[in-house]
Amino acid sequence: MLNAVDPLTQFADVVAGKGWTSLFPALEKHSQATIGHILFSCSVFRKAPGANWVAARVYSNDEKNYPTSGLKEIVPTRWTELVISQGKTFVANSVEQFSDVLADHVKIESMGLGSVVNLPVVVCGQFIGTVNLLHEAGYYTGARVSDLSTLTLPALLSFQLSELPADLRHAHDGQPS
Repeated sequence: MLNAVDPLTQFADVVAGKGWTSLFPALEKHSQATIGHILFSCSVFRKAPGANWVAARVYSNDEKNYPTSGLKEIVPTRWTELVISQGKTFVANSVEQFSDVLADHVKIESMGLGSVVNLPVVVCGQFIGTVNLLHEAGYYTGARVSDLSTLTLPALLSFQLSELPADLRHAHDGQPS
C-alpha cells in the first residue's frame, strides 16, 4: 500500500456516512491509496439482445480529457473476450500492449500514460462495468497488480449503490435493466 492510513476503512466510513450520491470518488481515493493512478474512470456496460455491448463512462477524475459520456458501442476484440466474457482483469504496461484494443491509444499516449488496468465488475454472474486505471508506462507490475483485489468489493458497492442514470442502471437480480 502507498500510505499507512487504511484505505478500506476510509471507504467504509464514506459508505456509512450520509449525504453521498456516488461512491465513485471514494473508490478513486481508495484506488489511489492502494494501487496508484493518474487517470481513473468507471464505465458501465450493457448488452441488448442480439447486439454488441455498449458502455458509458459514469465517473472520471479528468472531465476535461475523459468526460463522463453517453452510450457508445463496444467493438469485439481480445479485450472484450478477456474482460467481458471471461471476467478477467486486463493489464498492459505499454502502448504497444493496448493499441490494438483501445481506440484512443494515441490520446492516452499524448497524456504521458502508458499503463492500463481494466478491472471487471461482476454481480451475480453478470458483467456490469469496469474500473479503469491508467499511469505511466511500466507502472502496473508486481505488487500493484496483486493489490488490485483490494478494489473488488469497494467497486461492487460503488457500482450498485451510486446513483446512475436510469438507462444505465442494472437491476439487483443481476440482469441488465
